Amino acid sequence: MPHSHHADARKSHGDKLNRMTGQRGEYPPDRAARIANVGAGASAQGDATKVLDEAFVAAPARQVSNTGKVIGG
Repeated sequence: MPHSHHADARKSHGDKLNRMTGQRGEYPPDRAARIANVGAGASAQGDATKVLDEAFVAAPARQVSNTGKVIGG
């Protein structure tokens, strides 16, 4: 069950950012859920239901994946 004040907090956060920067930005819990790929459940369709393959980018003496895992260094 979602928190009863979640919608009000989202609106308040967006209004505050809009006053400060002129842009509404993204509500932090929504951003965290997007990054964690939470919510790609029953309502997701097509490619959105697939878990992305982990890709590593070469860095000096170590590799860091797109999910934050580190190999080496």
